[in-house]
Order: sequence, then structure tokens, then C-alpha cells
Amino acid sequence: MKGLSRHLVFFSICFSLIGETRSGNGDECDIDSDCGPNAFCNDDDHCECETGFYNFYPLTTTLSDGCLGNCDELGSTNQCEGNTQCILLPQGYGECTCPENTFGPPECRGDCESSLQCGFHGNCEGGKCVCFPEFEGKYCDVKTTSMKPRGNLYLLLGAAALPLILLVPAAFASSVFSG
Repeated sequence: MKGLSRHLVFFSICFSLIGETRSGNGDECDIDSDCGPNAFCNDDDHCECETGFYNFYPLTTTLSDGCLGNCDELGSTNQCEGNTQCILLPQGYGECTCPENTFGPPECRGDCESSLQCGFHGNCEGGKCVCFPEFEGKYCDVKTTSMKPRGNLYLLLGAAALPLILLVPAAFASSVFSG
């Protein structure tokens, strides 16, 4: 019986230690350098994010990963400025970005951020695509169809003149030889 009670005491101590380890966030520290980037060791010996930085527990921890995100509430949140929204990046932390098809944080009102969004047919100026001639649309992705009557006129005149050009030398040649 004594051996059994000793084993029970041993197992109860082990399970209580495992329970304490699991209940914490794994962010215990002694000094600031124990914590990851943008985190510090607080008075309770736990890593804590600096103001303006967030971790995304359980994907990231303040101890190993630090506080790399600038938000931890997904979607529209007061953690993000203006019209930006918090999204979860593949690296495991939140970032404030403009909603899809908008640019220019924090207001996110522009159609473009660089000329690349203008489809190589315009320049991005002040958040708007300024299209090159013969292109239009929000992203300069529509080619305008402009008629060029002079080009068509030259074709018509050329087609009408071709038979004359061929007939004149033939008529000239026949008048010289008949002569």
C-alpha cells in the first residue's frame, strides 16, 4: 500500500505540473531578452506585447515569435486606422490592409497604388489611373475603338487607282507600237 500511495503522489504532482504548463500561454520570462520582437517581460514574469503590436495566440506566442502584428481582431476593428481591415497573414499574425480593390491606406479610397494596377496602359496619379490615348476604364483596361477615316480613304483611293495604274502603261504601250 505504501508503494502505491507514493506512486499516486508522484503522478498527481506530475499531472498538476503539466496542467500548470498547459494553462499558461507559454510566455514565462525572466528578462526582456527572453521575449520575442516587440515584446517585453512584465512584472508578472510574462512576455507582453508593446503598445501597437499584437500576437495571434495560439498561432504565435510572445515568447518565441514576439508581437509582429499590428492587430489581432479580424475584419473592421478600432485597432486599424481609417478604412483598413485586419487580416491574418500566412505567417500567423494580423496586419491592417485596405479592402480588396482599394488602395492608399489608411483611407483606402484610391483605385491604384502604382502604375502596375493601370494595366501598362496608363499611369497612377493621385490614386487614380490616367489612361494613355486609345485606352479607358477604371484600370485603363478597355481599348477605345476610334475610326480613322483617312486610313480607310487611302485604301479606297489605292484600290480605285490600281486598275488605272495598270491600264495607263498598257494603253501607252499600244499607242507607241501602233503608231
